[in-house]
Parts: sequence; structure tokens; C-alpha cells
Amino acid sequence: MDCVPTLPLPVSTESALAQVRARLEEYVARCVAGASGPESERLWRVAGDSLRGGKLVRPAILLVAAEALDGEEHRAVDSGARLDLAVAVELLHSAFLLHDDVIDHDVLRRGEPNLIGRAHEVAGQELGRASHRRLGEAAGILAADVLLADAHQLVARLDVPHDVRLRMLDVLGETLAQSVAGELADVLYSLPETSPDVEAVLAMSARKTGVYTVRLPLLLALAVAGARVPTGLEEYCTSLGLAFQLQDDVLGVFGDPEEVGKDPYSDIREGKVTALVAWVRAGADWPRLASLLGRGDLTAREAQEAVDLIESSGARAAVEQDAAMHLADALAQAARIGEQPGYAAFGAVLEGVARAIAERRS
Repeated sequence: MDCVPTLPLPVSTESALAQVRARLEEYVARCVAGASGPESERLWRVAGDSLRGGKLVRPAILLVAAEALDGEEHRAVDSGARLDLAVAVELLHSAFLLHDDVIDHDVLRRGEPNLIGRAHEVAGQELGRASHRRLGEAAGILAADVLLADAHQLVARLDVPHDVRLRMLDVLGETLAQSVAGELADVLYSLPETSPDVEAVLAMSARKTGVYTVRLPLLLALAVAGARVPTGLEEYCTSLGLAFQLQDDVLGVFGDPEEVGKDPYSDIREGKVTALVAWVRAGADWPRLASLLGRGDLTAREAQEAVDLIESSGARAAVEQDAAMHLADALAQAARIGEQPGYAAFGAVLEGVARAIAERRS
């Protein structure tokens, strides 16, 4: 799921994000113009809608954090390079979403048909159900592969000092490796032969979501500024990433479908082993919930029964409490980071990001 917070941003960052959107439009136009054949052209026209529809939360975190570091004993790179770096982060994010949709067999994203759900537009004709799914998932994989490659190309071609470029590429590589590991664990844990506990699920969540949602843009902002990583940042990223994912788990089952932009029962039908499910596993309600999880033919009544079981077991309250605890830890780390010489404004940004995540409802 792509639940994201709304961040309070200075006017300068809002202006920079408008330029990021313009560069994304230019990127899509280049992909369409350079397409090899009508199928590829249609693919990029459809995929381009996904790139246009994002809230740019990760680029926003990168840009506002980089701006906070300006003038605080740090050097800054060219503003154009910052914008291209923000575009690269959004390309990476879009690639992850496409791969995630393929893995989860989702046909909706933000409440609208995603690339898989629009496979007939890529084909330029109506398709049978099986053909539609096959083409849609293939298109998702292929488009995501190009986005990943182009994200790395953008960073590799930035007009920045060599050591800064290498630092950025290292961060991208680490992010990709950890996110892949988290996604693999997510799929493994959804299989009926596995029975992960809450700790294993949280470790998976930290790798799958926290690393690229929180850690990636912040480490890139520090690289842009040529600044060292402040003490406590890794702990901040881990705590906030866990809080973010735990909120996603709760919103995915109990959130308003119109605000969240997804089927409220999709996690149940897909058999996703979230922290909610792992928590129920240890209780008396598990056998019945286990019989409902992962059934694509689940009726709305059965799916609601599963939701009610999660609620009555105490899992929702426990997970919400854990999310609040991790948010409190992140806020405490942000305050300590802000006390370090040269990081007062950066610490304030970290606090703002954490509070925005604490207040989100979708």
C-alpha cells in the first residue's frame, strides 16, 4: 500500500517539487517519444499516469532535509542536481510500486486501475481475463526494470563531486538490496507453510518500507550537503519506518477505503502476514482467521469476519500502541540529533516528518 503523510513544506520546497513534477513529465515524454514500437509507446503513456499521480513524499523529504542543511557548515551541490536526484528517488519509488503490484496481483493503485488493470490499453485491444493479467504483469515488471535502471543513470550522471556521486550510488544500492530482501520475506511469510512471529514481521517491514521511505531520502540529503551522518539517524529511520509500516497495516484493514485508495479486504484475500496477523497467531482466534486468509474467493461477509477477529483479538490495539511507541522513539532521536552542532534545522525537519506521519489518516 502507498499510504503517505502530508508534509508541511516551506514555499521554496513547494516550488522545487513543482519543478520535480515538470521533470517527471519530461521523462515520460522522452520515454513515449523514444519507444520502440506502438506497444512500447502505449506502455509508457499508461505508466506515465502512475508517475504523475504520486504525492512526491520521498522527494519532498529529500529536498526539505537538504535545504535544512544549507549554510550549517555544509557544502551544497547545484540545485539542478538536487532536482534530478529527487526525480531519481521518485523513479525508484514508482518501480517498487509496479513490482509490488505484480507480486501482490493488485489491479488498483490509489483507488484507480494500475498498469496491470489497464493492460488492454497497452495491448490496444480488448483481452480475455487470463491474457489481460499476463500482459499486465509482464508490462509492470518490464516498466519497473527500466525505471530502476534510469534512476541509477540519473544519479550516475549528476554533475557533482566524484565522492558525492559514489556516496549516492552506494545509498541507492543499499536501499535496493534491503528493499528486495524485505519484499522477498513478505512473500515468504504469506505462504501457508511459514509462521513468522511479530519480531520477524517487524524486521521484514523495516527492510521493505522503512529503508526507502525514510532512510533513503535522508541519507541522500546528507550526501547532497556533504555532511556526515549524525549520531542516532539510523535509529530514527528504523523507528519511524516501523511506525510508518505499522500504520499501513492498520489502515490497510481498518482505514477508510476512499481515503486509503484500496480494497479494504485485499490484505485478507492476499493472505498478507502483517503485524496484525502475526499478533493474532499467538491467540485462540488464529485457527479461524487462518482459514480465511489467502482466499481470493472470500465473500465480503467472510472478509468482514476476519476483520472483526483481528479487532476482537486485541491485535489492532496492540499494533497501534507499538506504532505510537516507535513514533515516540523517533521524536526523541530527532530531538537529540537537533542538539548536535550544525544539525539544528535538520533535527527540526526530522521532527516534522515524524509528526506528519503520526497524524496521517491515509
